[in-house]
Amino acid sequence: FAIIMPTLILVLLSAVLVPTASFRAALPAHGAHLASSTRRPAFTPHATAAAASGPLCVAARPSALRPSLISMVLAKETPLRSFVKAAGWRFTAGLVTAASSFIFTGSLATAASIVGWDLISKSGTMFIGERLWNNVKWGKVEGKGDSSQRSLAKALAWRLFAALNTLFAATVLTKGKAGVASKIAGADSVVKTILFFFYERVWAVVPWGKEFTEEDEAEAPAVEA
Repeated sequence: FAIIMPTLILVLLSAVLVPTASFRAALPAHGAHLASSTRRPAFTPHATAAAASGPLCVAARPSALRPSLISMVLAKETPLRSFVKAAGWRFTAGLVTAASSFIFTGSLATAASIVGWDLISKSGTMFIGERLWNNVKWGKVEGKGDSSQRSLAKALAWRLFAALNTLFAATVLTKGKAGVASKIAGADSVVKTILFFFYERVWAVVPWGKEFTEEDEAEAPAVEA
């Protein structure tokens, strides 16, 4: 396990650190009216009359006085989408845990107990985790959804919590057999990290349950020589 997990992480990192999508991605039909990013002017020309009958003189305020703003269209998930994602993953993960638990314990009763523990302890925590990630802007692609890097970060963060949870449950339910418990948690970590990453990538292209909002970000003003 100590050899497989670092290798798995390196493979996933090398796969997702290569840019795979354009920053300017097309919006779904229901958000098309927000498709174009707008740049607000760094200065506002104003006219002053040099004389009553003379020409107008246009003066520009220095750009350093007011930074320009860039409008970006970012997607947020509705609570219902987060709930469906959490429920779908819990079902998928439960099947994996059931299989690994039965393989290493040989007992259907023990496997069912571990799956039940996972269902109770992780269903609510994953929903909460999805809602917390929903407020994090990092890794969101404008007008589209999550980037590959964001999906990987979510997979690793969740797997850290879930592996410790499963290890504790398996140790208790196998009556202190730490070796068996570590095998269950280790097998779950390898299989579920890969599954969760691709689970996130599939959901990233599903438009249902996404709300597109336009947010402004300040751009550093240009420095004049």
